[in-house]
Amino acid sequence: MTRFRNIQNNLISLARYNIRIVFGGKFIYFIAASVIFFLAIGTIMAFDENYLSAEDVYGLLIFPAVLLVFYPSAFGIQNDADQRTLEIIFGIPDYRYKVWLVRLFMVMVIVYICLFPLAFIAHYALVSIPIFKMVSQIMVLALFTATLGFCVSTIVKNGNGTAVVMVVIGLIFLILTDEIRDSKWNVFLNPFDNPSNINEVIWMETIRQNRIILSISSVVFLLIGLLNLQNREKFLR
Repeated sequence: MTRFRNIQNNLISLARYNIRIVFGGKFIYFIAASVIFFLAIGTIMAFDENYLSAEDVYGLLIFPAVLLVFYPSAFGIQNDADQRTLEIIFGIPDYRYKVWLVRLFMVMVIVYICLFPLAFIAHYALVSIPIFKMVSQIMVLALFTATLGFCVSTIVKNGNGTAVVMVVIGLIFLILTDEIRDSKWNVFLNPFDNPSNINEVIWMETIRQNRIILSISSVVFLLIGLLNLQNREKFLR
């Protein structure tokens, strides 16, 4: 029993330490910002919209999810450099892969857990939604954003530079929204928006293909990022 408690305490301490590193000691502020944004926009939508749907809730929940994964993925390497832990991570063979994989997993778990209370609030305060389906769909986009940010950060190796690149990529997709709105290539495709001019079967297939594309892209970005970590000198010089 004592051994189990020691292992549990060590895991909790390890989790707290890594959360503090990846969020730059500002984890509580990111959570607070996500909740405040959700409540503020949700309140505005409740009073301004005559009719709310699951489509609106999906758009509302995207921002908290992306916000929580954006900073850790974009600034993770820079935070390690600022904390003087980058040399330790690269000093142990293969340790860097395990560290960032664990951190990415932790961030995704945190986002998953945080989305449920917000989805429940939206379900009971705004409009009835399929909570588990909603959260799962948003997690696909959150994972894509996290892995893309991680991949870019291993190339740029600077948090601010990575943030600029990510914002530019996001703006490009937003600019192209009208052209690829109902396309499987639309990163921001809303699976709860059922176009009236598209057959339901075709629309479901579009959503399925879109999620497959985002999932495969996430794996590719993750692998590219991990491969970039092989060049130790570029990160430590």
